[in-house]
Amino acid sequence: MENAKQLVGLLVQASMFLLIMAVAMQCAWRDVVEQVRHPRFLLRALIAVNVVVPVVAVLLTLALDLPRPIAAGLILMAVSPLAPLVPGKATKTGADRANVVATYLLLITLAIPIVPLSMAVVDRIFGVEAIAPAAVIAKVAFISGLLPIILGLAFAGLAPSLAARAAPVMTLIAVVVLGLFVLLVLWMQGRIYLGMIGGGTIFAFALTSAAAVIGGHFLATDPENRGALAVAAATRHPGMAFAIAHASGAEPAALAAILLFLIVSVIVVAIYLAWLKKQAPAEAPQ
Repeated sequence: MENAKQLVGLLVQASMFLLIMAVAMQCAWRDVVEQVRHPRFLLRALIAVNVVVPVVAVLLTLALDLPRPIAAGLILMAVSPLAPLVPGKATKTGADRANVVATYLLLITLAIPIVPLSMAVVDRIFGVEAIAPAAVIAKVAFISGLLPIILGLAFAGLAPSLAARAAPVMTLIAVVVLGLFVLLVLWMQGRIYLGMIGGGTIFAFALTSAAAVIGGHFLATDPENRGALAVAAATRHPGMAFAIAHASGAEPAALAAILLFLIVSVIVVAIYLAWLKKQAPAEAPQ
């Protein structure tokens, strides 16, 4: 059973890796480097991703009488930015692919010092022993962000035509594996998640995700980047949250809350993207 869990975990990590690598494979190295050297909205992205979401989560935790595991899951996801799902979803909003990859690269790198600082603030506010070692965050950031982007850009540079053909296939495989994983989790732990519903849990998770979407949408300077920044702010990193949870000795129920938050945020983002798609034709003639 333990071996099966490890295998599933590896498949999920590999799928996340492929998702980001596939997006990078459709970019030119020089375009991404140019965007990294001249980031257009880095400060606003930092505020949307690393300030708005944690602040809203902390305020909701203080205002609502959430069970301890639920509060822990909410806070852990709020301080864990940029899931590997971000680049793929962000490019669907019409944002420039090279800009999306470059911004993700910068933000995931900056997460290495920012996340431990955020957890230190949480520790001060709630008086809990929550730690996020920089080495742990750096490992997650490298494996789930930096490495697949570097490999994807290298692949695109060495074999651009092959990379362009392979990227959609890699994305499809990754999406199928992740979809099966979600169904497996819901089937095996459905009762746990049903037990978490109520007491303001879904409200807190949905409101935090909605605040992230709204913050990202309105903090973007250019209309074409609103969707990308909204997606980046709302799609938190479960792998990073799990790493912090293990380092802090969080109870198992908090891990389930992390996955529940991810599911809720995916639904909120999907609703936002559907709304954004409906707005596009109306705004086109202007």
